[in-house]
Amino acid sequence: MGDAIAANVESDLDAVVERCLAVLRQRPSAVLSDIDGTISEIASTPDEATVHRDAHDALVRLMGLIDVVGIVTGRAAEAGEGMVAIPDLLCIGNHGLERRRAGVSWEHPAGVSAVTGIAAALDAIRAGAERAGIVEGIIYENKRLTGTVHYRLAPEPEVARATLLRLAEAASDRHGLRITEGRFIFELRPMVIINKGTAIRDLISEEGLKGVVFMGDDVTDVDGFDTLRAVRDGGDVASLSIGVVASETPRVVYDRSDVRVPGVPAAATLLVRLADRLDEIPRSEGPDGQA
Repeated sequence: MGDAIAANVESDLDAVVERCLAVLRQRPSAVLSDIDGTISEIASTPDEATVHRDAHDALVRLMGLIDVVGIVTGRAAEAGEGMVAIPDLLCIGNHGLERRRAGVSWEHPAGVSAVTGIAAALDAIRAGAERAGIVEGIIYENKRLTGTVHYRLAPEPEVARATLLRLAEAASDRHGLRITEGRFIFELRPMVIINKGTAIRDLISEEGLKGVVFMGDDVTDVDGFDTLRAVRDGGDVASLSIGVVASETPRVVYDRSDVRVPGVPAAATLLVRLADRLDEIPRSEGPDGQA
């Protein structure tokens, strides 16, 4: 991590907690978090990732202290729900294309309409990659409403990226999809612009939220950061965007988050300290100590 970037990482977690409390005193309020790279270390494959135990336990505690606690992830909602394993936790999955809460699911019609195209596009990319000899270390993940191609484990990731991008662009054009990128991945999504930012904006409207804290680590989380800045600038909602940063973090995460913490363990500690501080406040009072 370069010196200039490292200087933008907040080492005083208690100071970040105080900023969170300032936002959460605006009721009703929410604590939202991405999963991978935020409360779970990035793993070689999606199935190997696990949620940090301290983060899990802190989220359980926060469920009884905050109006809304939720996950906003690129994983399928059911997969994210199963990974975090907290009953009744809100899980916004597939970058906003679906939700689950207490076993009840909702899927955006645009996502449902793209299911066949997503599967066909992934098959076409796989077939083209195999013809080009790009096989080792490539993972194809069909999440129904979106699809992801992972190339982190390829022997030459940049060579794999060039071939996979060409194939993904052709398949997406053929099936009416759009492509987004993250760390060593391509994602295939419906053409409609739905993302973590639009999902958070919808949640704010539906729940009447007045304060929102959101943690994320990658390019797709920046949509959420931008939405929270916009609603804050509009004077409607207090907000705080927390970038969870590590050696691979894209520069845009530093630039667009309000504060930054150094990695998953720090994010987990932040949640624990936030739960501790909220637990000190009598249930009849808000996070600011006001009745």
